[in-house]
Amino acid sequence: AARALAAGFHHARRAEGLAAWPTPNILNWKSFVRATWEQRTADARLLLNPAQEQALWVEIAGADRSLATLLEGPRHRLAALAMEAHELLCSYAPQFLRTNARGGWEQDAAAFSGWLAAFDEACRAGSLISPSRLPHELIPLLFAETAKRPPLLLAGFDRILPVQRSLFDAWGDWREAAQGEPAAVVHFHAAADAQAELAACAIWCGRQLTANPSARLLVVTHAASARRGEIERAFQRHTGPAFEFSLGVPLSQVALARAAHLLLRWLDGSLAEQELDWLLSTGHAAASAQESAALQATMRALRRFSLERTHWTLAAFLGERCAAELLPASWAERISAAQRLLAGFARRAQSPLEWAELIPRLLDELHFAGARPLTSAEFQALRRWHQAVESCGSLGFDGRRISWKDLLSQLDRALDETLFAPKSRDEPIQIAGPAESAGLTADAVWFLGADEDAWPANGATHPLLPVEVQREAGMPHATPQLDWDLAAAITRRILTAAPEVHFSFARQNDAAEARPSRLIAQLAGPPQPLPPELAAPAAPPPLTV
Repeated sequence: AARALAAGFHHARRAEGLAAWPTPNILNWKSFVRATWEQRTADARLLLNPAQEQALWVEIAGADRSLATLLEGPRHRLAALAMEAHELLCSYAPQFLRTNARGGWEQDAAAFSGWLAAFDEACRAGSLISPSRLPHELIPLLFAETAKRPPLLLAGFDRILPVQRSLFDAWGDWREAAQGEPAAVVHFHAAADAQAELAACAIWCGRQLTANPSARLLVVTHAASARRGEIERAFQRHTGPAFEFSLGVPLSQVALARAAHLLLRWLDGSLAEQELDWLLSTGHAAASAQESAALQATMRALRRFSLERTHWTLAAFLGERCAAELLPASWAERISAAQRLLAGFARRAQSPLEWAELIPRLLDELHFAGARPLTSAEFQALRRWHQAVESCGSLGFDGRRISWKDLLSQLDRALDETLFAPKSRDEPIQIAGPAESAGLTADAVWFLGADEDAWPANGATHPLLPVEVQREAGMPHATPQLDWDLAAAITRRILTAAPEVHFSFARQNDAAEARPSRLIAQLAGPPQPLPPELAAPAAPPPLTV
């Protein structure tokens, strides 16, 4: 929403013929809270980033020594749940941040209560503060101020959380942006299956752009991450490259970041053969196109002579006779030098900051991604990779020292949790989730997947908080009515985002029969069959039999 509003503001100024104008003060919620807090306090406490805060929760959960926290994987998952529970309390029920208010909590909630007390003590002892606590620190500061503050205009808020309302009230003058008029044209379509529904949406987008090349279209789907590849194929077929996703993908799925992580793992461990095959095929492990071709020829030679292995260490790969004959000598020298550089550091545990400073040196030694100039998207991915490495380095805030393997495990989690999306190309078709579509407007909207099981979206209550606390505070998924109310608010907002809105659902979904969303049927009427012009053309006959 913040990006869309800023882009719209700049577009309007250019349309007025201006060459320069003041930058609008448009901030998302977290940036607004942090900037306002930093302007009003000279607090010496360290504001934790997500990696640092989760590291504290991991340490606290591990100190519990329960069976659920003995293994690294479950311990980190429990720490992430504890971090979520803490944020929910800060946003919905801050009265339970006091230890004496949690006296009656039992079982898992009682364990979390103990962790939260330990977290508060760790923050006091280390002069640390969680970003979730900033609004509560800021509210009394705002009330104590006498200077008049500029009014706030809220846009893209499908619901205002209790902590947000309290902060806005402390700020002073604020209001929500008025929504536009409801769409004049609303349709609800029923497709035979998910593929027919997606094809109809893509065909409709293509027809809209053919009729009006300057049209702005918004496609809303709650399954964008799970169906990303399927959506890309359908739109490439019917609209070409005139679309982009508003939500990114995990950085671990971006080729450049994954290749860098695999190379670092290979210096001190082994890679599965399919991982090594993929790494060498990307070209990121080579310094030139000739080296890349030689590395791929080496893999083909190993298979031709039946020398495949389930896993390859670097020593085993360099030691194979046919590999030694084909591998470029300069590449072998560089990767051996990088391995020696790492070995000199890996003799003892280092601080995360020292490991984070070593990683760029290792990649520079390898001439990583030097085979060709980087594209704009790859350059942005490389910057995001460096940010992920820096976040791992920030784990040295409390003086801890870790091994290289621990650093790689932390980096692996950071890549999975970091979303990457290239800078918007301002394509005419924007594909977004229901929440991410907040603040976006278009000439027409198509909402995919409006069946009863998916909309309103349902979910489970949080496992570390008492159910009665969640219900009283109105936390997400605490009751079906809360899910219905939020979905209704999002749907009404979507209906005002464009003069023409289409909803659709698939009658057959995952080998089961689906029914239309009652919420959408109430607002758009009963679903109707797809128009014939939106039916996907028959697949061409196979070229081979």
